[in-house]
Amino acid sequence: MEWDLAVALSFDSVVPKSAIKVPLSQAINYVLAQDLTADIALPPAHTSMMDGYAVFGPGPWRIVGELHAGDSLPYLETGCALKVSTGAHLPPHCSFVIPQEMATLFDGDVASKNSFTQGQHIRQPGDEALAGESIAATGSLFTPAIAGLAASSGIDEVSVFEPPTVSVIVTGSELTSAGTPGPGQIRDSLSVQVTHWAKYLGANVNSSINCADDLVELKEAINSSSGDIVIVTGGSSFGERDYLRPALEQLGAIYLVSEIWMRPGHPSLLAKLPDGKLVAGLPGNPLAALVSFMTVVAPALRGLSGQSEYRMAKVPLAKDFACDRTRIVPIVLSSGLAEMTEFRGSAMLRGLSHADALGVISPGDNPSGTLIRVMPLPWRVN
Repeated sequence: MEWDLAVALSFDSVVPKSAIKVPLSQAINYVLAQDLTADIALPPAHTSMMDGYAVFGPGPWRIVGELHAGDSLPYLETGCALKVSTGAHLPPHCSFVIPQEMATLFDGDVASKNSFTQGQHIRQPGDEALAGESIAATGSLFTPAIAGLAASSGIDEVSVFEPPTVSVIVTGSELTSAGTPGPGQIRDSLSVQVTHWAKYLGANVNSSINCADDLVELKEAINSSSGDIVIVTGGSSFGERDYLRPALEQLGAIYLVSEIWMRPGHPSLLAKLPDGKLVAGLPGNPLAALVSFMTVVAPALRGLSGQSEYRMAKVPLAKDFACDRTRIVPIVLSSGLAEMTEFRGSAMLRGLSHADALGVISPGDNPSGTLIRVMPLPWRVN
């Protein structure tokens, strides 16, 4: 099937998980399950925007005291001034604040070197948000900035979608996990990557195991995995020693995606087991595995966590590139153009290691200047 259809089917194959209430500090990187509304106005009072002197009425002004963050004073007499710090809550009728550097002091009075308008250098109550106003929408990723906004708004806990869980199975009898590979062996470069791809996208990884190229062992590993999505790397193609598809057939799985008209990673698959678990089959080559992950796993993770489908930005290609199917390549963004990295074979990581994103190039001639879609790398999404 076409790449866009595979992405859509992955997203549509799931529904958001249950909502849970958690403290702000625990909600970072979760997704809001309901709109976040301010409990109080932001700011809650008239607030000085800088160090200086808050005054009332015509000047010059007699300095009658000081106000700093944490202090408050309900009233200021006309013709008087208060020395104030940034963030101090001011009497609501103050005329303006004279910045420290614009103030002239003499005999206990203060005068201004400039004229100021009513309310200048004073934040008004609610100028950022009114009490009861929505400050973050359902489906928004709960970022540190939103957490700070929520705390400022008087909120202590939020309703978020429970994060999805992922189990990882890395297959390959030729893989070794430490040291220099011996004859016929290669280092396992996927175990160290796949779990973190999922974590970067907000999932909890509950297991990561290696599995030999053995049908019985693979079937048992899949059957005993407890994640919402079981990610299997390697063995997704149709060779005699590719055991993922036979294992899925014996487990009674239904294919949602069987093959994708793309390079790299065309034998990627997504299937659903009778118990509702998804199984994503990624190729064993590392770049192809990432492309497959972003195609059939990332959209499902967004759906499970309550996010909307991802909308990709577009940038022009730096050079001509013709292809007969969707090509997904590591790119560097330079001067507003997408430059393909030099090392972009399906088994290569060098080009990916310094890429800014993945470029999604549609089939066709694609002369330089053609707009292509830009898909963020998992470690650059947030």
